[in-house]
Amino acid sequence: MRILKAAGIVATGGQPAKDALSSIGIDVEAIQRQADDNFGPGAFQYPRPAYTPDAKKALEQTLSEARALGQEKFGTEHILLGMLAAGEGRGLDVLAALGADPDGLREAVLTRVARDAS
Repeated sequence: MRILKAAGIVATGGQPAKDALSSIGIDVEAIQRQADDNFGPGAFQYPRPAYTPDAKKALEQTLSEARALGQEKFGTEHILLGMLAAGEGRGLDVLAALGADPDGLREAVLTRVARDAS
């Protein structure tokens, strides 16, 4: 929550989305109860956590990286490539604090992905 506040993202608990769904006759609480009954407590999470703009950009890049490698699913290696391609964000701040070289890391991941694909 602290990170979202620092990024200027206001937590609304999904109320605007709940209101919009309610206006077309969808009861989110009823869906929550039914999911809990059928799949166990906590099976349905609503609202989903808000993403910071940097996280959203990194996730978009993740998908682009997986597609560029000809893969339809993405894993942690693609997320790391997405973070590196995004070029900014808390994830890169952590990597920098650990002394990681973004270019060298990218090359190492691409080499590993290519090796695993063959």
